[in-house]
Amino acid sequence: MASFQLRQFHFFKRESLEALPEAFKQPELLLCSNGGDLMFIADSDGSIHIVNRSFIVRSFVATSEVPGTRITQMLHIHETRTLLTIEENVSTASSRPTIKLWPVDKLLRQTDVQPVTVKYQLPSSTPHPLTAVAATPSISQIALGFAGGHIVLIRGNIAKSKSTKQRTLHVAPEPVTNLHFIADDTGTSTTLFATTTAQTLAFDTSGSKSDPSILEERGCGIGCSLVNDEDELIVARDEAIYVYTTEGRGPCFAFDAPKVLLRRFRHYLLLATAAPSTMAPTMDRSRDDDDGLHLDSADSRVYSYNDATTFTILDTKNKLVAYTGVVAGGVRGVATEWGSVFVLGGHGTLDHFSEKDLLEKLDILYRQNLYPLAVKMAQNGNYDLASVAGIYKKYGDWLYSKDDFDTAMSQYMQTIGYVEPSYIIRKYLDAQRLISLASYLQELHTAGMATSDHTTLLLNCYTKLRDEERLNQFIHTQEDYQFDVDTAIHVCRQAGFYDQALYLADKFAKTGMYLKLKVEDQDDIKAALEYMHKLGDSDASVYLAEFGRRCLASLPRETTELLVEVCISGMNARAGAADKSGGGDARRVSVAAVPMLSMRRIQHLFADQPAWLAAFLEQVIARRWQQPASTVGLSDDEENDVKSAWNTLLELYLCGVESPVAVSPQPTKKQAPKERALDLLRNSNASIDWDRAYILCASNGFTEGIAALYEQRGDVTALLELFIEHDDVQNMQSLLDKHGGEQPDLFIKALHYFARNPQLGDNERLLSECLATIEKHNLMSPLRVLQALGGSDRSGVTLGMVRGYIMRQIEASTKRIQDNEKTISSYADKYTAHHDNMDALKTKPVVFQSTKCTSCMAPLDLPSVHFLCKHSYHQRCLGDIGDSCPKCQVENQALEDQRRRQELAARQHDAFFNKLQTADDGFEVVASWFSKNPFAFARLVDQ
Repeated sequence: MASFQLRQFHFFKRESLEALPEAFKQPELLLCSNGGDLMFIADSDGSIHIVNRSFIVRSFVATSEVPGTRITQMLHIHETRTLLTIEENVSTASSRPTIKLWPVDKLLRQTDVQPVTVKYQLPSSTPHPLTAVAATPSISQIALGFAGGHIVLIRGNIAKSKSTKQRTLHVAPEPVTNLHFIADDTGTSTTLFATTTAQTLAFDTSGSKSDPSILEERGCGIGCSLVNDEDELIVARDEAIYVYTTEGRGPCFAFDAPKVLLRRFRHYLLLATAAPSTMAPTMDRSRDDDDGLHLDSADSRVYSYNDATTFTILDTKNKLVAYTGVVAGGVRGVATEWGSVFVLGGHGTLDHFSEKDLLEKLDILYRQNLYPLAVKMAQNGNYDLASVAGIYKKYGDWLYSKDDFDTAMSQYMQTIGYVEPSYIIRKYLDAQRLISLASYLQELHTAGMATSDHTTLLLNCYTKLRDEERLNQFIHTQEDYQFDVDTAIHVCRQAGFYDQALYLADKFAKTGMYLKLKVEDQDDIKAALEYMHKLGDSDASVYLAEFGRRCLASLPRETTELLVEVCISGMNARAGAADKSGGGDARRVSVAAVPMLSMRRIQHLFADQPAWLAAFLEQVIARRWQQPASTVGLSDDEENDVKSAWNTLLELYLCGVESPVAVSPQPTKKQAPKERALDLLRNSNASIDWDRAYILCASNGFTEGIAALYEQRGDVTALLELFIEHDDVQNMQSLLDKHGGEQPDLFIKALHYFARNPQLGDNERLLSECLATIEKHNLMSPLRVLQALGGSDRSGVTLGMVRGYIMRQIEASTKRIQDNEKTISSYADKYTAHHDNMDALKTKPVVFQSTKCTSCMAPLDLPSVHFLCKHSYHQRCLGDIGDSCPKCQVENQALEDQRRRQELAARQHDAFFNKLQTADDGFEVVASWFSKNPFAFARLVDQ
């Protein structure tokens, strides 16, 4: 890369320092610094000046008094606070360089400090200038490089000038230009980098091996190399800057200019070139250039070509020139101290370069729309992520304003997590920008920051673009699925991407959505039923209740079978829970916890499929409730289901519905619906709702069903009335034969029926049987029997048919009359006798002839008591009994009680009339009532 291709910026502020100490104003100065918080200046008189941060100078003479002796090189070893100086006599070519070690701390405190002189032997008989020097941090090794090509290594306790050894590492045919020591992390191995004008070498100085590693067959000039913090050798050549490790050459940075000095400051490289480079600003400009770069006053001066040196600050991380300017009289030295760069010019000037803060740099880049460079600089400057995202946003906005929407989106993607997505989304809602919007939304999901709205929008983008490939990639390759699955399924379904919606629903167990897609969108009822077969009974019951009607419309047989299986399984599970938990409240709680598809929740599904409803109910009843014991101990819910199933199936049969499948695997014969209804009624085991079943049978004119219901309930009277109503003589006779002995009252109703229907073929016999039973059990009075036989215009009973009955009744009546007459005569005689006795007691004296006490049977003596009943007692034997005969007291009390009852009954008029109304023979009731003489207790009331 040619140097003019690098962008130039003024990221450093240049300030020419005025009122400098005298040490800076002499024309022959050398500036040296190496991180010791001090600057060291050697002047042409052999003195060294130590400058602190406040520019306070402390000076001392560092050379001998021999004329022409000067300090040609200095090296500050900051780990040991030692200053190494090279002293040479520049007036003679045969001068022997002197190496001295100065303790810096002592120099700052004392005026008379003696250095340690490092002893060594020249590597050749011909003296050559010392062109390079390097030392390890502990000063256990010093390397010397000479213009004659010799590299000498001194080892030992050099600081104490004891036990030192010297050896020549290498002899090159060209001058040695630079030396640098590095050590590995353990400190056990030390490497010496060396450059000549023609080679770049590396030596392992830890052992006795002296053969160098030739890193490259090119070298560099004096002062044009250094070692960075990563222990890499940086070499500045005219065409570029190269990086080396002990393994060989690494990357390079193209910068075309004749290099005369290389230093570093943080991640910057400081370069001085022999003449103004093509990158330097035009000398006669004094205002901002076309790129908005402002030139300092020192750069606005005009220098001759030979009197100026270009000073450049390179930012190798960001691949740019952070500063370039002209130094009058050439660069005599560079110091990087106190967070700044100080450049000493050949005319005694000292320029201070301070780095602008990051915000100022970014502002410069913003004005030039160099956003990629701004991002890179912010990242290298450890800018916080939110601020870096802000730069990406500015860059994206600028590209968007230029209608470069795709590139702008690539910048907006870098802002995810820091810039509100709605800001970006609104810009790309246009239909022609949906591809970019989809890319952004997908990145938003990858970052886990998408909401359900973002998912909806992304999937809508894919569906509107009909980009099925990216849609599949999105839903199939997401590892953590950072999106709302329900939303994704909904969008795919609306757009008609059913396969994708089914994939998500199946993967995430969205059973309801999966079945909706299969049933409502794809009409794949078979697959839906197969899917429900795999579910548990509880889940299957829920979805059958929701989709069962649609499934029945397409595949009634398969759906009915599944409904039966789920329903039976749920009932068995509930029954098992009931058995384990016992009875009572505990049983009810445990059973309620078992899910079951209620029969009442199923039946509405068959609204359009009555035949399959009948088939369903038949199979459930046959498999679950057909046996009598199966309906014992059911829960309340299942009891309600049993009744609902029986009643519904009965109604279907009565409406003529015939199920398409038979319950029995091999039915013996095909039954009509009403035959099945009759079987159902007879086998319902009291599980059917009797009232509802009666209404159904009555409204459909199903007499056989009503008869079955009466028979099931045991209501023989109602059953007989039903047979009478429908002139079913055969069943009437069977009923009388079966229940007549237990309920002879049935014959009364039968008598009325047979009397009204003389046309019956066997009427006389049936009528005779009824009369015989009535006569036997004395169920009716003869008068009522005759009224029943002849009280209707339809009656066809002749005298001959009932002659035997009438004769028997006459004979029985005659006999009763005779018996009653005898009884009356007896009662009349008794009455006359009692009446005469009462008159005698009232009108005639009573003679007591008893001589013994009735109680103690002892002879009577006075005082004694005689009763009208002819019983006599000693007065002492009566005690407190009173005026009642003890022997007759029980009989008298009974008569008294009877009299009181008659008196009470005489007042119970309602009881009399009720008995009169309900009795078959009213006359007998009246006669019986009169026999109790109720009017004997009546009292006349004065009106």
